[in-house]
Amino acid sequence: MHKLFVYTCGISRGNPGAAAIGIALLDEQSHLVEEVGELIGRATPQVAEYKGLISGARKAASYAPEEAVFLTDSHALVNQINGISQPREPHLQYLNQLALECLGQLSKWRLNYVDTDANSVAHRLAERAFRERIRSERERTRLSRELSELLSLLSLEELKKVEAFIRSLRAKTA
Repeated sequence: MHKLFVYTCGISRGNPGAAAIGIALLDEQSHLVEEVGELIGRATPQVAEYKGLISGARKAASYAPEEAVFLTDSHALVNQINGISQPREPHLQYLNQLALECLGQLSKWRLNYVDTDANSVAHRLAERAFRERIRSERERTRLSRELSELLSLLSLEELKKVEAFIRSLRAKTA
């Protein structure tokens, strides 16, 4: 692969708060190569942006492109990675160093700023991770309620069988 375009986004619901990253890798013809949208736990917006870039750099390295162009809508991240400014906090200095190490695995790379609209694909992937978590939590709550109702109808012997079955399922996954 000659050139790979990597759109990255990190968002946080709070400062710090629940955070997610979105990454879209496109080839020279703007065909989607890979996309990632995942929750990363609790983080500040800047930490989320760094983690998005780091994950994007690792993904890009797996394709071994001749050149990788990273695009983000974070001015601070672009300025810090490109050496125009330095992060002040030690944890951001660490993430900056880690990002540079990951980028260094690529033969040629650059990081450019793009406006939010141009980075919408990566932003949507990060937002999708939040929506999927909410959908999963609702489904889990619904199933718990339904199972509770069904269990209340069972005899003691039937409950013991259910308990044994659940224990055997957990043993298989452990």
